[in-house]
Amino acid sequence: MNTLFLRTAVLAAFLLLILPVSQAQPFLVNPANAPLSFSAMQRQFHDWSSWHRLDREKNWKYYKRWEAEMLLHTDGHGEPVAPELLAREHLRVHTARQQANARTTAASWYPLGPAAVPDNLTGYLEVGIGRINCIAFHPNDPSTYFVGVAQGGVWKTTDNGQSWTPLTDELPILRISDIAIDPNNTDVLYISVGDYAYIGFGLDLNGRKRNTHYGLGVYKSTDGGQTWAPTGLGFDQTQRDASLIRKVLVRPSDSNQLVACGASGMYTSDDAGANWTQVSDSLFWDLQQDPGAPDVLYAATGWVQNSNTGSAGVYKSTDFGRNWTLLNTGMPPRGDIQRVKLAIAPSDPQRIYAVTVDTQSGLYGFYVTNDGGTNWQYRNPGVNVLSGGDGTNPGGQGTYDLALLVNATDPDVVYVGGVNIWGSSDAARNFDPLAYWTLEYGPSVHADQHFFARQPLTGNIFVCNDGGLYRTADMIIHSWDDAINGIPWPTLWTNLSDGMATTSFYRISSSRNATGRLIAGAQDNSTSYYDGGQWYSVFGGDGMDNYLDPADDFRLIGSSQFGNFYESLDGGFSANFVNTNPNNEDGEWTTPFVADYNNPGVFYTGYYNVNRSDDNGFNWNPISSFPPNGVAQTEICALAVAPNDPDVLVAARRVRYEFGVNGDVFRTTNQGGSWTNITAGLPDSLYYTSVDIHPANAGDIAISLAGFAAGQKVYRSTNGGQSWQNVSFNLPNLPVNCVKYVPRSGQLMIASDVGVWTLDSGSVTWNDQSLGLPNVIVSDIEFNEVLNKVYVCTFGRGIWGSDLGLVTGSSGLPATAIDFGVYPSLNNGRFTLRLTESLLQPAAKVIITDIQGRQVWQEELNETIHEFNLGLAPGKYYIQVRTGDRVGVRSFIVG
Repeated sequence: MNTLFLRTAVLAAFLLLILPVSQAQPFLVNPANAPLSFSAMQRQFHDWSSWHRLDREKNWKYYKRWEAEMLLHTDGHGEPVAPELLAREHLRVHTARQQANARTTAASWYPLGPAAVPDNLTGYLEVGIGRINCIAFHPNDPSTYFVGVAQGGVWKTTDNGQSWTPLTDELPILRISDIAIDPNNTDVLYISVGDYAYIGFGLDLNGRKRNTHYGLGVYKSTDGGQTWAPTGLGFDQTQRDASLIRKVLVRPSDSNQLVACGASGMYTSDDAGANWTQVSDSLFWDLQQDPGAPDVLYAATGWVQNSNTGSAGVYKSTDFGRNWTLLNTGMPPRGDIQRVKLAIAPSDPQRIYAVTVDTQSGLYGFYVTNDGGTNWQYRNPGVNVLSGGDGTNPGGQGTYDLALLVNATDPDVVYVGGVNIWGSSDAARNFDPLAYWTLEYGPSVHADQHFFARQPLTGNIFVCNDGGLYRTADMIIHSWDDAINGIPWPTLWTNLSDGMATTSFYRISSSRNATGRLIAGAQDNSTSYYDGGQWYSVFGGDGMDNYLDPADDFRLIGSSQFGNFYESLDGGFSANFVNTNPNNEDGEWTTPFVADYNNPGVFYTGYYNVNRSDDNGFNWNPISSFPPNGVAQTEICALAVAPNDPDVLVAARRVRYEFGVNGDVFRTTNQGGSWTNITAGLPDSLYYTSVDIHPANAGDIAISLAGFAAGQKVYRSTNGGQSWQNVSFNLPNLPVNCVKYVPRSGQLMIASDVGVWTLDSGSVTWNDQSLGLPNVIVSDIEFNEVLNKVYVCTFGRGIWGSDLGLVTGSSGLPATAIDFGVYPSLNNGRFTLRLTESLLQPAAKVIITDIQGRQVWQEELNETIHEFNLGLAPGKYYIQVRTGDRVGVRSFIVG
């Protein structure tokens, strides 16, 4: 790529970044068509929400989820940090981690799930496992296909979705938008590394997924996905949206010829990706290939509203992307249409559909051609098929979720996906529902459709959405009348998401007893509860903070956004709303919930003030009356009670950039009778993510901070907050999401945007303890001393666990880890385990678990070299070797 183009691409990407969080938000007003600052958007939402009932309004949750995440990625002045800093820190840590991993052989972490869709106890919505962006099929084997997960990498199945294997854990980032397979050599694959679903939502204004959606361009594998390397179409994340590639195609008649398109243009390659030529600098949103004439391509461009960047239209190429012609569709290029999505009728490739998205992210209309793009007709079906309801209201999420497919044999039948799925049998003139996101009309598929695809060898249709992957033999159109009258949705779906650990979690709690129960709140996929043997989805909504009762295995508490808490007394099979907020104050997006484990039944929550319950949550009373900090009363974002002195609590209030209000921290030593402001010595312009109190010393406090203020990550006080010591030391300049005192060790442990780190008592160096974890955000930490376990939840790859001793060592390698090898690491179930040191006194215990955390093998070893020949299904496995108090963990793949 030439230097001139790079400068142009970066400039174009910068223009995209001034787009506000959603054009469909009624509370964001921008009459000057100019960039809105983060604080301006916060003020506008605050003013709007003060005189609107949120339980009766739509299209606001999307913004609040974005705002909650964005708060973790600001600088010390309340504005989002430059993406260059984020990219640089991620790359620096990744490089150091790769070098460290090359010197070590025993990993600490193993997956605990959920790697299968939990049983649904919510009672009202479809539940899932995580967002999938795309799918690609093996051209000769109908049982083999690959999916690209939004934050979880590429996963492969060779048994038609019964089991899955992750292929990209070693990539610097795991965001995937597209997968292409060379039809002439199926060991050659190309992937688009980046999350195109958030194009236009620059990190400057959008931190919705806790890290950037920016990409690295196109990567290539020549061994079926086992190893990957960048192609010549590479980008740095500092190029922002210009780094995003939407689609990659391989020419069937010549594998050396490729075409790719994205935010910065259209590119071609004549040498299998080594070098690329830019043939257009337009912003492309889609690329489709004529099924009967593979050299004929159609591409859709788009217009980004508030930056006035790009233009909506459809282009055609007859020479596999070397030359392009703008078709006369009649689409307004700017001012009305943002996104365009294409679909070609397999039975009549001259019939092409284009669905268009308006400035509110709802439906603008359909454009249809019957002659390969020469003439087009505009059709408005009179129903907004991109809305979340019955189509009678405006707006939607069409710039985020959009899918389109034409029936295999009838060109008049077309299917479109937004929040829900709709179908037309008269060439897009009229539409009826086909699937709905709640259980109101019976079981269906998860919400937010991103990709429809038909498998050429079987004709089966696959749907990728925010919940996972679904398959059906036939998509059958229903009607609202039939749905209302209780007639089930006629389409029969098979959920193929089991086996992929891709859930994005906010908070986790454990039972702290021998049952090993876990509960964790997930974005878009409710609250996941593990009862010691099985996972369930409970409560619904975006899952947030939670609690499990150590003395009552059937009592669990969970919450949704803004502090709506629910309690179940029967293990999640039924639940009741818990009024933890008697004064009806505002709660934070993730409202903190704290239990006093030394006094069963005593709980605390934080809204504007701290509330306490002495009877297991049935009744609540405020124990603070914090004054407004400046012009606004603000929400508590972190809360802790001292384990050895229940009279001592610490509460942190969030920063409010929109009002110029800094955060502050309070401490009480008499159960809330009086509170002391202990903020002096702490950064007060960053978001406090968590606070913890030493288990044996109520005056020893640690607090963690988000944001990108270098060297301001973790602070500690040993005198009750009278003074603070900055213990950030060598931590990378990325958000720290949680800090905890490690039981019985004298250490601190943090969860960050780049894994898990520990700080030994008296040390000035944090140790990276992330070996074995995928390259995703770690959002929370939980300990179970009874089982000697530590658990972390990640934002994109589920829950992981380790023996507590393995992650409390120093020098980056746990002191108690066993050094051993598995050869070959890619095998067919036959492999050799070789211990590199003599540990068989008298024997070592071997435990093998699969990607779902299920134990599949266990035996005792009596020799340092052992041959295994196991009938294991394809997938990724984790082998643990234990002897005495020493443990080692390695992974291998059965292909």
